[in-house]
Amino acid sequence: MAAHQQAPSILGFPHRPEWGAAAHRKALAGHLRRCRDHAKIGTRQAARCIDASESTLSRMETGLAALKPPDVRRLLDEYGVRDLEERTRIALLVREAAQPDAWQPYAHAAAPTLRPLLAMEPAARRITSYEPQLVPGWLQTAEYARIVIRAGHPTMPADEVEDRVRLRMQRIAMLRRQTDPPTLLAVMDSEVFQREVGSPGVMYRQIEHLLKLLEELPYRLRLHIAPLTVGAAGAIGHPVVHLRFFADDYLSDMVYLEQYEGALYRDKPAETERYRAVLNNLVGVANPIEQTASLLQQALTEWRKRCR
Repeated sequence: MAAHQQAPSILGFPHRPEWGAAAHRKALAGHLRRCRDHAKIGTRQAARCIDASESTLSRMETGLAALKPPDVRRLLDEYGVRDLEERTRIALLVREAAQPDAWQPYAHAAAPTLRPLLAMEPAARRITSYEPQLVPGWLQTAEYARIVIRAGHPTMPADEVEDRVRLRMQRIAMLRRQTDPPTLLAVMDSEVFQREVGSPGVMYRQIEHLLKLLEELPYRLRLHIAPLTVGAAGAIGHPVVHLRFFADDYLSDMVYLEQYEGALYRDKPAETERYRAVLNNLVGVANPIEQTASLLQQALTEWRKRCR
C-alpha cells in the first residue's frame, strides 16, 4: 500500500511585511493549488464552490488575481483544511497579500512590464544582475536616472519622468533594511564607465555614488566589472536579473529579461537555472570583486579630468 501523502502546510512560510504583498500572494496561491491537488478536486468543482470561472481560479492559483477572504475560506472548506493554526496563518497571509506594494504610489509611472520585478524583488534573498550598457537602476543617482529615462521616453511629461526617478531611487531601500535584506550581485561591462551619460560631471557623481554605496553596504552590495576580454560570455546584449527567494520552498526563482520594448519573465526551473548559470559564468570571468573599488577610482579620475 502506498504511503499516505502528507497534507500541504504553509506554516513554514514566514510572515514578513517587508517582503511585499506580491510574495505573500504568490506563496499563498501556490499553497491553495497544492491543497486542491491533495484533495483531488478538479478546477471546475473548486471554481463552482466560489461562483467563479475556471480561468479566475487559475489566476488565483498563480498569484495573478486578488485572494478574497470569503473565497479562500470556502476553498479551504472544500479542500478539507480544518487545522486552526493553518487557517489562521492563511488568513494572515491573505491580509498581507492585500496590502499595497512599495511601488504602487508610482503605479501610473511604473511600466507594466516592470511591475512583476518591482513587486517580487523585496522578497529576494539574492538578486543577480547583468547590465551591458548602463548602471543598474537600483544604483543610479537621480540625475543619471533622469537622463536615462528621458532618453528612452523623449516625449514623456516632466512630472511622469520625475515619478519614475523617485520610484527608481526608493528601490535600493530593500538593501538598507534591518530584517532579511537581499544581497545584490551586479555585473557591469567596463564600457558602462566609458559611456558618457549626460555630461562628465554626471558620470563623475555617479561613480562617486557607487563607491559610497560599496562603503555603506559592504556585504549586501557586490559589484563586478567585466572587461571586454570576457568575449562571448558578455555578449548577452540585454539586461538580465535573476531573483532567488528567502522562502524558496514556496517561491520559485524568477528571471527578468529586459527588452527595448517591454520585458520577458521566466520562472520554470530549467529556464531560471540556465540563466543563473550564465550569470555565474559572467561573475567568474569578470574582474575579481576585490578590484572593483580601484577600477572605479580609475574611472573617477578619468572623468574628473574631463570635468575641467
